[in-house]
Amino acid sequence: MKMLRERALSILLISVLFITMFAGCGKSRKKSDNSAEVSIHTEGYPIVDKKITFRMMGAKHPIHGEWKKLVFFQEMEKKTNIAFKFDTPTLEAFEEKKNLALNGDNYADVLFGALLSKIQQVKYGTQGILIPLEDYVDKYCPNLTKMFNKYPQIKQSVTAPDGHIYALPQYTVAPIAMMPTLWVNTKWLKAMNKTDADLPKTTDELYSLLAEMKTSDPNGNNKKDEIPLSFGDNQSKGDSIYANFMPAFGIPGRDFYVDDNGKIQYGLMHDNAVKFFEYINKLWKEKLIDNDVFSQGQTDMAAKGANNLIGIASQALPGNIWGAMSNEEAAEYLILPALSSSVSSEAMVQQSNSGIIDGTFAVTDKCKNVPAIMRWVDYLYSEEGSLLIHYGPEGLAYKANDDGVYEQILPTDGRSYEERRGGDITPDCGISCPKFVRASTEGNWGDPLQQTRVKQVDEKLWPYRRLPLPDLFFTVKEQEKIDIQTTDLKKYASEVGAKLITGEMSLDDYNKVLDRLEQMKIVDAIKTYQTVYDRWVKSGK
Repeated sequence: MKMLRERALSILLISVLFITMFAGCGKSRKKSDNSAEVSIHTEGYPIVDKKITFRMMGAKHPIHGEWKKLVFFQEMEKKTNIAFKFDTPTLEAFEEKKNLALNGDNYADVLFGALLSKIQQVKYGTQGILIPLEDYVDKYCPNLTKMFNKYPQIKQSVTAPDGHIYALPQYTVAPIAMMPTLWVNTKWLKAMNKTDADLPKTTDELYSLLAEMKTSDPNGNNKKDEIPLSFGDNQSKGDSIYANFMPAFGIPGRDFYVDDNGKIQYGLMHDNAVKFFEYINKLWKEKLIDNDVFSQGQTDMAAKGANNLIGIASQALPGNIWGAMSNEEAAEYLILPALSSSVSSEAMVQQSNSGIIDGTFAVTDKCKNVPAIMRWVDYLYSEEGSLLIHYGPEGLAYKANDDGVYEQILPTDGRSYEERRGGDITPDCGISCPKFVRASTEGNWGDPLQQTRVKQVDEKLWPYRRLPLPDLFFTVKEQEKIDIQTTDLKKYASEVGAKLITGEMSLDDYNKVLDRLEQMKIVDAIKTYQTVYDRWVKSGK
């Protein structure tokens, strides 16, 4: 009996030991192999004398080749002595895989092209999975520090409510990346004996131009088939219409915006909202605007454009509207200027974004050499680093001429420029990566289309820009609150806006719209936005 008791006790002790061991393993986090003791150079390159390797997770776009074979990462490894083991789920699967990893224990040292929402930054930052980066920026990142100092609104917008920076952004100051563009069919203008100087500056002048397009047969086919103004808005339910024309009536946007006094307002409640709808409804009734805008997509619109049926449309490039054309041909197309109206004498155009794409780069608590990886990413915010991640090394996809103007080097293997760039050179094609895009970079290309885009946007739109809201950082509770407050509101705004534009709802009933907004507690949503905006302003003081 004694031997049996001793044997049983031994088995019990061994069992407890194993349980304890496995319990400890379950709670531990697998760390990277990089030692915090590895010294780094705080200036110059390489960053470390002996190569170190981090685990990196990022979204692989269909256009991408294997990340480990991309020239960008190879060049950065040569320069810095920092290498990566890559985990690159497809773009379609990335969100799910990212959340599974972060909610488990198998996440990487670094998230790159990470698509981290502000809520995810708050969630995983407060859990200690994403580490605060602000102190490392101050100590190891001169390029980021310089950018933050010159553009303080960036630091304001990437700083969480708890005062920490959990992810780094992509930032551009290039106007062409932030301006909606309405392109005008140059062939039609020539047929109508008009030039750039004849383009409208007011909504009344635009109406006259659209009416003339409708009746003067500018496409020359002897048919009344012209569509003066078109959008492919079936997915966004008219967002392009609001963005391009509401500002002319003194309204920065359809939804929430901050007025000149720092107060949050709502576009549909603006005194001039009825005048905006009256104008667009007039275009609709006279078929000066495409009556398919709420049902057609970009492909449908482009098909009409390819048949020379469209006079003016919204797209990044003319070729996206009127079909494939050379850059020389595209350079002949004109951008519609910022407009004013009878109720708002100052021209205004809605700035489509702040230039900040948040959540592109983050470091997790698995990373044992944060200073090294922060020095690595800081290079991408220099002009040389920004060019490297976007185009690769000079001589591969671009070259600088003697006058300093950049010129694309086109592939000769049958691939497009973007296919070669994403397939061989960089992940910064199809996804947003950490970098600082300067206006000089975007405007310094010898391409005639790029030159005319830059010139026209700089002259016709940029001086009249208005950003409805800066990038605001909600807490988890604030986000939950605003989601509840605005989910039905967004749906209602889209539906009632379409009805007012098409005449399904009479403008005489606009008071009913205002009453409905009050019933949906729009005031509460405005208060939530005001709280978050005030905190954003305070963070910049």
